[in-house]
Amino acid sequence: MQKLLSLLLFCTITFTAQAQDDTISEQIKTERDVELNKLQKELNNNQFKITNLTEQLSQISGKQYGRKLDLQEQIQKELDNRIKILEESPKVKIKSNGQLAFTELIKIQKDIQPAKLYLSSNGFYTKLGKFDNLQGYSEFTAWKSEYDKWYVKKKGDNATLDFINRTVSLISDSTNDIPLFGSISQSVTSGITLILSQLKGRDKDLIEKTPRVLMLLNSIGQFESEKSILDNEWKTIDSELKELQSEYEALVDKQIAFYNIDRTKYKTFLTATLDSDIDAFKLYSRDKILLKLNTLENGNNQNWMGNVETYMYQVQSIRIRFGELTGRMLNNIEKYEKLFIKFSNEDNFSKEFVKRAKELREDLKLVKENFILQFKPTKYIEDSAVMYIKR
Repeated sequence: MQKLLSLLLFCTITFTAQAQDDTISEQIKTERDVELNKLQKELNNNQFKITNLTEQLSQISGKQYGRKLDLQEQIQKELDNRIKILEESPKVKIKSNGQLAFTELIKIQKDIQPAKLYLSSNGFYTKLGKFDNLQGYSEFTAWKSEYDKWYVKKKGDNATLDFINRTVSLISDSTNDIPLFGSISQSVTSGITLILSQLKGRDKDLIEKTPRVLMLLNSIGQFESEKSILDNEWKTIDSELKELQSEYEALVDKQIAFYNIDRTKYKTFLTATLDSDIDAFKLYSRDKILLKLNTLENGNNQNWMGNVETYMYQVQSIRIRFGELTGRMLNNIEKYEKLFIKFSNEDNFSKEFVKRAKELREDLKLVKENFILQFKPTKYIEDSAVMYIKR
């Protein structure tokens, strides 16, 4: 789970864009739809003309050879025109959506200011990183102080107690970074329970503090055990994000080369902060893409539309997969929220542990709120799925 902060920042910096970043994309979609609607209208008019001419032809008698020939020529002309319209429609889609694909691709890379998300996340993860640090719990440090005084008197007399002391020392040292669940936790709690059974009346302070430290260890152990399941999901998400980032960079590189876009201008775009500079590069890219596609259309490359279409759906795939990953991230945040709720009962868990769990839950609420403000996985996926479809 500690990796989530870096994941959030990675997503914020790498895969999100400000609202004004949609301007050029919307312009491309609008121009595309206007042109496609125009072609559709022409196609409808063409169909009307063909139907009308065909009906006229069917009503002409066999003796009106000149009129019949004239109508047949008009029908053929309209059929030829229909073929041109039908051929033009996919070209308009490819040219417009090719521009849209690249615009959406580079928009992914543009960053927003992650300050709000970072600040809300930073407080949470700072506390979470110390959550299982026993030195931060007064219930443990107070017990450890009494235990150390007791053990000094027993040291070397009993091999079992010496072994228990080594495990206690192991978990007491925060630099060891040993998870407080599993075999280590079981060994420590069993050992302390054994010590408790051997304490005498003169060890009153240690007897009083030991049950509380056992409850603390059990609370942390149970929590960390369940948290580890969520941590594994973060590792999987982290791995998939890195794979997606690698694919993304390769796709950007290919498209820049394919459309003959100036790499220096692209690098300048990545660090641009003014909307005018950002839009200027996008408009420059549109011109370069259109020039390239017109050149390909007029050349001998018969598969130029197939090449562009491949890029289009690669961009769409990256967007959808990223939307799915952010959805999984939000789902895991909510699972973590449920985990804190589960460990908020003071009757079942250490009071000091529960207090910290409640504090972390409040911090997590802020993380979740800011995450939802920045990422809307379902909408992102839906928008990606229909990005090439006329509205």
